[in-house]
Amino acid sequence: MKFRIIPTILTDGTTVVKGTKFNNWRTVGSAEATARLYAARDVDEIIFLDVTARSKGKSIDLDLITKFSRQLRVPFSVGGGIDSVEIASQCLRNGAEKIVLGTAAFEKPELISQLSSTFGSQAVVVAVDIPQSNGDSIAIDSGRTIVEIAPRDFAAMAQERGAGEIIIQSVEKDGMQVGYDLQTIKKFAEFLTVPIIASSGAGSATDFAEAFYAGASGAAAGAIFQFTELTPSRVRRDLESLGIPVRRS
Repeated sequence: MKFRIIPTILTDGTTVVKGTKFNNWRTVGSAEATARLYAARDVDEIIFLDVTARSKGKSIDLDLITKFSRQLRVPFSVGGGIDSVEIASQCLRNGAEKIVLGTAAFEKPELISQLSSTFGSQAVVVAVDIPQSNGDSIAIDSGRTIVEIAPRDFAAMAQERGAGEIIIQSVEKDGMQVGYDLQTIKKFAEFLTVPIIASSGAGSATDFAEAFYAGASGAAAGAIFQFTELTPSRVRRDLESLGIPVRRS
């Protein structure tokens, strides 16, 4: 297996935003400019998430997806307010390779099955947002709502319904650059058969390595690439020096 390093770009529909613990969002740049930057950085793939779309009663902007696709030569996933097969289809037609479901996966679990049967499981990613390690709840609505369901049960349901990948996002570690939630990654790796993407908390190349050792096949990160001098290429080189095989685009 070759492990994946995946930059995550959060948007409010037009600009790139970043926060901590799924809160305190602030603008950090242009979405198009950020896409161009990563296009030149030889990344494996990218995740774009609109963190405000659902609260505005809409989905991630289709024109923005088209602009991304024109800038990028690597696969990218999109999420944010996608709650129907029709919207997902439009996102894929506009250039996205995968659809990321969060709140919709909880509220409309049948949508996971519908997307999987329509587009294939490889196009369906479910994000499990976990408020607290060892807790019995998940977060939806970009962290604004806490739901009493065990993260393990939610992830198992998503896999059973056809999700091709599961993203593990730690709310308490988001934007903190203190390392991934390794305990949860290890637990999920014990029962999931689909690939796991670790997200939230990367602060060094060592954090990526530990996520892979814990059972993740991909590691997503935002703050480390936006607020430090580390680049995906540098992380890739550091991992290769540790003997960890990484994918090259």
